[in-house]
Amino acid sequence: MQIPLIIENLIFSPLIFSLFLFIILFWPARSKKKRRRNYKIPWIVAIWIILFILSSRGFFQLFSWPLKEMTPVSNKQKADVIVVATAGVHASGAPSPGSTIRAHTAAQLYLEGWAPLILVTGGVTHPYDPHVHAKGMHIILRGMGVPDNNILIENKSIDTYMNSTMSTEILKARNLKKVLLVTHDYHLLRLSLVFQQTGLEIFPYAANISPKKTPSWWQYFDWENFNRLQTYAHEYIGLLAYKMRGWI
Repeated sequence: MQIPLIIENLIFSPLIFSLFLFIILFWPARSKKKRRRNYKIPWIVAIWIILFILSSRGFFQLFSWPLKEMTPVSNKQKADVIVVATAGVHASGAPSPGSTIRAHTAAQLYLEGWAPLILVTGGVTHPYDPHVHAKGMHIILRGMGVPDNNILIENKSIDTYMNSTMSTEILKARNLKKVLLVTHDYHLLRLSLVFQQTGLEIFPYAANISPKKTPSWWQYFDWENFNRLQTYAHEYIGLLAYKMRGWI
C-alpha cells in the first residue's frame, strides 16, 4: 500500500480521535487533580461533538456536494469500446465490491449493445509483486455473457493517470476512438478529465447510482458517513494534485 493511502487511512479513521482522547485523559498536569479533570472535560466533549458531526449524513452531503456538482452526467452512447477502471482486490485476489459493481455495469452496457468490446484497466501492487490486474473482473464479465475475445486487459497501470495513458496505447493501436467510460460516480470526474487529454471521444457513465431517498432517522448518524469522507477527500486531493501536475 502506498504511504499517502496509509496516512489517509489513519487520519480518516476513529483511531486518531481515540488516541487523542486517551492522551488528554492521561496527560500529566501541574494543577490539582480536580482542576485537571475539569480542564479535560471540555476537550473530551468537543472531540465527541466533532465525531458526532462527521458521522452525520448532513455533513457528508455538504462535504461531497462540490464534487457531485462537478461530476459529468452519465451518458449512454454508442461507442467503439467500454473502458472500465478497476477498484482493487482482496488479498485472495478476488475483486473488491467496487470492482464487482463496475464489472457488472460494464457487462450490462455490453449486453445492451452500446459497444462491442470491453477494456478492463488497472493493475494491483498490494499484496502482489509484481503487480497484476484485478483478478476476477474478467470472470464476472464472462459469467454475464461477454465472450473472451471481446475482453481486453490493461494490467500495468496503478493509478488514474496511468489508466488513461496505458489504455490509450491499446485503444489507438486498434483504432478505437469512442469510449464509454465506466467507474464509480465519485471517481468519474477525475477519470474523465485525464481521458479527455488523450484526444479520444469520451462518454462517462457511473457504475453506481446514489440513492435519492432520505434515510431513516436512525441512519442519519452513521459511521459509514464518516468513512465515506475519506473517499471524497481522496478525490479532492487527487484532483488538486493532477491539476498541479498538468494532467487535467
